[in-house]
Amino acid sequence: MPQLNDGSVAVVTGAGRGIGRVIAIRFAREGSDVVLAARSVDGMKETAAEIEALGRRALVVPTDLTDREQVERLGTTALAEFGRVDTLVANSGTGGPVAPMWEIEPDEWDETFAVNVRGTYLSCRAFMPQMVERGSGSVVIIGSMTGKRPLPNRTPYSASKMALVGMARTLALDAGPHGVRVNIVSPGPVEGERIAWVVENLAKSKGITEEQAEAELVAASPLGRFVKPNDIASAAVYLASDEAASITGEDMNVSAGVVMY
Repeated sequence: MPQLNDGSVAVVTGAGRGIGRVIAIRFAREGSDVVLAARSVDGMKETAAEIEALGRRALVVPTDLTDREQVERLGTTALAEFGRVDTLVANSGTGGPVAPMWEIEPDEWDETFAVNVRGTYLSCRAFMPQMVERGSGSVVIIGSMTGKRPLPNRTPYSASKMALVGMARTLALDAGPHGVRVNIVSPGPVEGERIAWVVENLAKSKGITEEQAEAELVAASPLGRFVKPNDIASAAVYLASDEAASITGEDMNVSAGVVMY
């Protein structure tokens, strides 16, 4: 597995739980000090403790990624502490409402885009200028296969995740001449706490049992399984490493074969 430069610095948003926690710990294991950003302070402290047990530094910065001032403070705090940021993993996201689009309230739609799209934009805006100035850096955006393969009654989520694909490709084009790479990882159904929520809402939307909904999700994979969180972390570390030096603007599916395009 590619290792990161020892003492490199990664920022991971949504690092208090789930995939974000696994990604943050994996970056520490592979050589990075890690800045943790999320609204869940207790969760981030648990993540930080695991990182420090690996002998790496962890900085906890409580942040609402939809708030411009808080994200700007995240950027200045990270740079003041470490002097540079080599990798941004923009992982924060929300599942949004579950209903046909014509039944979704505008505020629900706006909230989904505020977290998934605006939060990613603000994060990139906070950290990319110093990457551009330095002439190196990597941005890894965590998207979703749902941006390409729809789930019933998930229009805001799907639209926001497809927006991230366009964001990553255009950022890669703009930042490439400055030595900065931008890629997106699109996970499929991932083992963990969120999959139970997905299964529950898929079952409700299709009028089937949760057991049938889970079986339907698993059956869509040629490998016949959900994605493991560490699979997402491995992809993020690889894209941030020097071994991916010629990869930018890519949308990497990590979906156990559910999506192949």
